Amino acid sequence: MTTIASLPNEILLDLFERLNDAHTGLLSTMRTCRRWYRLGATVLYTHISMDTALREDSACARFSRHAGPCHLIRSFSVRVTQVHLMGFGIVSADAFDRLTELCDALSGMQSLKTFALSFEEAVGEGFTAPSGAIVSILKSLPKTVVDLNLDCECMSTSQLGQPHVCHTLSVLLPRLRSLRLRTSHFCSGLLSSISPQATFDPERPHCKATWKANATSPLQYLLIRLITSPEDEQRAHTTLCYTGDKMLYGARLADTLHGLYTIGAFPLLQQFAIIGRVDAPPSPRNNTWNVFKIRSFNRRANTTTTTLPWCARGGSSSLYMVRDSEEDRFGSFGEVVKALEGPLAWTNAGIKPRRRQQDNHWELNYSNLSSRKEVMEKFGVSFRLWKHEREVGMKLLQPRTSNGFDDTTALVQDVPPEWRWIPEGPWNWTIAPLT
Repeated sequence: MTTIASLPNEILLDLFERLNDAHTGLLSTMRTCRRWYRLGATVLYTHISMDTALREDSACARFSRHAGPCHLIRSFSVRVTQVHLMGFGIVSADAFDRLTELCDALSGMQSLKTFALSFEEAVGEGFTAPSGAIVSILKSLPKTVVDLNLDCECMSTSQLGQPHVCHTLSVLLPRLRSLRLRTSHFCSGLLSSISPQATFDPERPHCKATWKANATSPLQYLLIRLITSPEDEQRAHTTLCYTGDKMLYGARLADTLHGLYTIGAFPLLQQFAIIGRVDAPPSPRNNTWNVFKIRSFNRRANTTTTTLPWCARGGSSSLYMVRDSEEDRFGSFGEVVKALEGPLAWTNAGIKPRRRQQDNHWELNYSNLSSRKEVMEKFGVSFRLWKHEREVGMKLLQPRTSNGFDDTTALVQDVPPEWRWIPEGPWNWTIAPLT
């Protein structure tokens, strides 16, 4: 007769993984016997996620000092809190002690494959992340790390002669399999270990004929999200390092990466995407829309630029709308931009495309977004665009997909030939049929 004690390890591991995914019972199960503890630990420590803090007795601090079976950790995610960032700002000894403990713990994780470093976003004015601390963490990563996620919306400006995040990332690039970046600024130093001649500074020569691949990278998937926050004009776009407020253009960045692919610097590259935004110029009719630009390369479908219109609901609501080829979707701004990552969304195992997408079609991840019907029923959401589309019986604002990376324009609401714009008041315009 088969008993649970006679089950092979493979079956027990499968059961423990299910318990761990459900966040119930794994710790209790591990206390059953030594065998189950040993097997359960390999599941429990596979992925660790935690927030930093200043206190010496905080969970992250205690874990860093007593990491236990750190050789079992395959994936590690750390979020630096605003309190910790404040500690860096006031040069608190506790802040730097916690940083040292974290770096020491990371260097001992010799089975670590995936690492994600993010920073808590402030409500209102917050604290910047010191680039020196980011460099220290990246330098402490063991050589086994092949999937990296750096998400920092507000990073302090590096000074000349100080450790530089882009150069540190460049050292890691020749061994990475997947990379996700979102930083307030970065520069061509990111590519210095691959090809020092390559640059995405729009004011520097862009002669691809002179590029040489000094090294190759096994990179397969790359996602770069340029800062797109609409609330603060000072942080609205990613800028180039050491240039003050010189904007980093997604078209130039995408073209540079594709150029490196063509000279063999990324022989295994399957897909990359650069996500940014273009603001609509002011117009009396208010018929020009802000757009997201997704410049993507797919080994099967080559290069495309997908243009998706978006806007805020307005008033006191934090809802934002984005329109793709299927329908209008709603969420917070963070949820909307996260959805744009689509097939290249980050997971605990790095960037793992979960399904094959159609050629030349960028699919959004709708999992955290609400449909038009849901927000109409719950919040009474309405747009002038919807009213116009009901009147004419057709869509008047279409997302756009174009070949290459040169599409840099916003979208304009269409008006059918038999219709025209007319003023509806001192500030409002509407459309009406020709009479």
